[in-house]
Amino acid sequence: MFFGMSAGLQAQVKNRAPLLEGKFVKLPVTAFRPGGWLRKQLELQRAGLTGHLGEISVWLEKKDNAWLSKDGKGKYGWEELPYWLKGYANIGYMLRDSAMIRESLFWINTVLKNQRADGDFGPAVERKGNRDLWTNMPMLWCLQSYYEYSHDPRVLKFMSRYFRWELSIPDEKFLEDYWENSRGGDNMLSVYWLYNYTGEPWLLDLATKIDKNTANWRQHNNLPNWHNVNVAQCFREPATYYLQSHNKNDLDATYNDFALIRSIYGQVPGGMFGADENARKGYDDPRQAVETCGMVEQMTSDQVLLQMTGDAKWAENCEDVAFNTFPAAFMPDYRSLRYLTAPNMVVSDSRNHAPGIANEGPFLMMNPFSSRCCQHNHAAGWVYYAENAWMATPDNGLAAQLYVEGVITAKAGGQTVSVEEKTHYPFEENIDLTVKTKGGVVSFPLYLRVPGWCSGARVEINGKPVEPATDGAYLRLSGALEEWRQGQAGAAYGAEADYLGQEQE
Repeated sequence: MFFGMSAGLQAQVKNRAPLLEGKFVKLPVTAFRPGGWLRKQLELQRAGLTGHLGEISVWLEKKDNAWLSKDGKGKYGWEELPYWLKGYANIGYMLRDSAMIRESLFWINTVLKNQRADGDFGPAVERKGNRDLWTNMPMLWCLQSYYEYSHDPRVLKFMSRYFRWELSIPDEKFLEDYWENSRGGDNMLSVYWLYNYTGEPWLLDLATKIDKNTANWRQHNNLPNWHNVNVAQCFREPATYYLQSHNKNDLDATYNDFALIRSIYGQVPGGMFGADENARKGYDDPRQAVETCGMVEQMTSDQVLLQMTGDAKWAENCEDVAFNTFPAAFMPDYRSLRYLTAPNMVVSDSRNHAPGIANEGPFLMMNPFSSRCCQHNHAAGWVYYAENAWMATPDNGLAAQLYVEGVITAKAGGQTVSVEEKTHYPFEENIDLTVKTKGGVVSFPLYLRVPGWCSGARVEINGKPVEPATDGAYLRLSGALEEWRQGQAGAAYGAEADYLGQEQE
């Protein structure tokens, strides 16, 4: 039983060969403790719909729930539980909330206990005679976060057995249904996550199998479907496989998909595109909407692609969605949300706005029961943002990616260090950093992303201007500038339209 036990600081796990080395490395879910406005959003979610969804959502009922049965049978059970849990559990880990952790581990321990003899798990949903694997994909992400929190060895064994079972499924029966076929890239990311821990070579064979059987997101002037969530979530699949294929055409396909949807339906401001339920010909004006799920998945894709590519374009898009579109989907207390949000339409009523906005129904209304998917999936939006505010670097450094108040604790320069960040970004432009060590000098590079709107960044250490190296959209404090010791002031990163600054101790 691993309830309530945080394994403490864990080493960040880099890509194993032959996977390409990521430009940045994700840190464990407990590495960052947010403060300021972002912590407030997580607390509002805890006090609001996310924290109380188990009391009102029939899909989270514990009676007759397929997620709680060994054979996967039950009246309720599909994507809703893992959609909610991947946000709810991570908020619990991040806020160190024992009640949320206890509730999360009830579900996680049951999933781990109920793995079937062949390695399969979860609701035994079949479509057209084939096992539907989509619902297991978000649950794998829940297990990965749980492992980062607990280091529970059951997770690696569980995932290895499940992936062995997936490898045994004939291609003609694998990822055939609409949702799983579109979203195979999520499955592949979990395979690579496990490979980086275990190094089992057959996992790369499974990744190739997944890529082969996933929808074709490599079409030059077309997408396999135009469902808004699928586009936001699945366009990164070719770039994910690029880590293994080393074929630049795979990476280019993801960039092309991102550009294609926006070139046709990109009149909507705020980082997204006009799609309502689906992007439709003839409905491409600035009043088209997008699902709350689509916003969460776009931000997640941005964070994943930032790790893979090091291209600050993805951080820019993530901020654009997070600051300009995502908050509009909720009431300020996070006790209700709407299915569709159109940035240029100041309407929140219960009317049916079809066909101008689709789906048909009261989908602009703020409602605590607003659809099975968004009602549950919205929980991951802000906590994933917090998890990716900082990243590690392959040269044993740290990178500030999404500026927000808080404290990051991680391995850097071979030691455990903490960086305290004080800022009101994006409402103000100055950022103060305080680097704390356990004594002595610790040398590690510190990368500071310069937001695209900032035309003239400036850094000060101990109140004295310094000239850091530049690395694309990043300022790099390295060499003589990377030697940190307790009590020594460090980098300042601030801005007034053209000035960015920070401070370190």
